[in-house]
Parts: sequence; structure tokens; C-alpha cells
Amino acid sequence: MMLNKRGIITIAVGKKYVNQAKYLARSCMLNSPHTIRAAITDLPDLLSDYYDIIIPWNCDEDPFSIKTRLYEFSPFNNTLFLDADSLVFNSVDPYFKFLESNHYVYHGNKTNDGQWYFDIKKTCQTINTSWIPIINSGMFLFDKSETAKNIFDTAYYYFTNHKKEGIDIPFFRGTYYPDEPSIAISLAINKIEPVDDFGRFSRTLIDATSININVIKRIARFIKDGKFVYPHVVHFCGTFGRQFYFIEKLRMFFYFVSIFPGLYGNLLVFLRKLFKKK
Repeated sequence: MMLNKRGIITIAVGKKYVNQAKYLARSCMLNSPHTIRAAITDLPDLLSDYYDIIIPWNCDEDPFSIKTRLYEFSPFNNTLFLDADSLVFNSVDPYFKFLESNHYVYHGNKTNDGQWYFDIKKTCQTINTSWIPIINSGMFLFDKSETAKNIFDTAYYYFTNHKKEGIDIPFFRGTYYPDEPSIAISLAINKIEPVDDFGRFSRTLIDATSININVIKRIARFIKDGKFVYPHVVHFCGTFGRQFYFIEKLRMFFYFVSIFPGLYGNLLVFLRKLFKKK
């Protein structure tokens, strides 16, 4: 396979995630249009108009395992992975600069105690590490290097063999295992520390306040963990996030899909004039 220099990849297995991937693609068209887009999907015909590269998925394996195998699927030398329920609010080009000095890049917090998917202290002892990163796997970057390959190989091993290794990872949705704990274990074993992203990497709206976002206007600003962040990507997971996600999808629907050309812009102009008169 001939590799492209760099691009975005997402996973869209099932109609729900295919629909999300369409909105992710639209946000890229708006705010990072020159970045090549790839999708791993079981419904390729539904995404062929939205993604430059379609990677068919015809496997009964737990779909969450795909994240631990992205190294073998990615068509890029430098890859930015985004969950399908994310939207791009600004160019992602600056993200790739982190790969100039790293093989795998993510945002997270190192810890050696407490409860996450598992007992962290006990797991640290089991895998013989001094810390494990608490991560959200909705965004990360990696290159085509031996280091990155080892990270994914280790993550996939623990995804499929965590019980054998004495680590109890609970089911996430139905009978599926989550990918995050296995990825975090691999990052700890391979000593890959989180980077300081200055609040620009992907953030969720979980526990966020003072939220000001508008995907059409390239605005994303809110307080997260006690400080303002200005993410170029927003990950709309969780019930609270889905409320804002609906509004942003509606904005893009009128922008892209309206049967009346220019309706979105004309409607805003009309409303401005109306309120000025008052």
C-alpha cells in the first residue's frame, strides 16, 4: 500500500457511527479542507462522498478493537485519529508538528492510584509500571515507526488477553470491551508520556462550563478542569455533549444540505436586520 504523507482517520461501523462520520467530514470540509480523510467502515457506499479513502471492515471482531489495530489500517505516514462523534473547529495541521519529536501523541493525566476502568494501583503493580495515563481515546496521533507499532501491538495484546494477565476490564457496551484501558496500559509499558497541548487538542464537554462553540464560525472556547481551553476538535461524547452536538449538526445541516441555496446566510441577515429595528 502506498502511504499518503498525513491525514485523518475515523472508525464508522454501524449506521449510527456512519451518520456521525458524515458530520465529522463536513466539519473538516469547513475548517481543515486540505487534510485527507479516511474512514474504516462496514458501509462504504454511505461514506464514499465524504472520505477520500475508504477502508472496508468486514469482521465480527469487537469494533472497539479496531483502535488497537489502527497501525495496520492507516494509509498515512502520520495519522490523526478522531472518534466519529467529533467535529473539527479549526485546522488540524498544527497537530502534526507534535509528530516531529514523538511517535505517538495524546493528551492525558498520569496517575498511580484511584479507580478508573480498573484499580490503578493494582494494575501498575501487575504490569510493573509507576503510572498509568487516564486518557480519552477520541483523539491521538501516531507515525509509521517501530515504536508506534509496538504501542499498538501491546494494546491489542492486552485488549484480547487482559484476563490472562490478571487485569479485570469490565464490559463497556453490551458485550464489548473498551479500548481505552488497553491503550493506556500499553502507553505506560512503553513509557509514552502525555504531551502538553496548551488546551488545543480534542476535549469533551464532560464537566465543561462557560461553553461557547460554533462550528461554522470556528469558535470553540470553554472551561475544562478549571481553565479555559480552545480546542481545534470537540468530542461530543456523553449525554451533556450530545445536546450541544445536536445544535452543531443542525448548523451544518442548514449550511450544507438546505434545499434553498443560501438560506442559512440569508436567514441570519434577516434576523440581524429584524433585531436592529427593535
